[in-house]
Amino acid sequence: MKNFLLFLLISFTLFSCVSDEEKIRREMNAGIKASYNAEYDQAELHFNNVLELDKNNAEVYLQMANIYYSKRDYDKSLESINTAIEFNSEYGKAYKLRAELYKNIFKDNDKACENYFLAEQYGVENLYNYTRHCK
Repeated sequence: MKNFLLFLLISFTLFSCVSDEEKIRREMNAGIKASYNAEYDQAELHFNNVLELDKNNAEVYLQMANIYYSKRDYDKSLESINTAIEFNSEYGKAYKLRAELYKNIFKDNDKACENYFLAEQYGVENLYNYTRHCK
């Protein structure tokens, strides 16, 4: 509990001295690092801090989707991906993750193919092994 309170105090102090863009960058980096280390609850805290500053940040919704995917909360993962796509309809990485959910979890190959093609259209490369079964 002491460590958590210290973390909050330090975070508050850092937040009060820097621009919103810098806060977002720091929180995104901390969230990605925590996610990479499988510290999903900590990562969520950092990403929620980003959302307090920028509610329309498609990248943070995709990061949250990855966390939920790792935690096997697939419905929440899909919800976060859909929100990311609402804010950036050309977000190829979001379409790719949504395709993987549809293919591997929800077993809907038609929706998976549709999303793989959208991911490809919006810049995700090397999807041939995924899309060759769709053509």
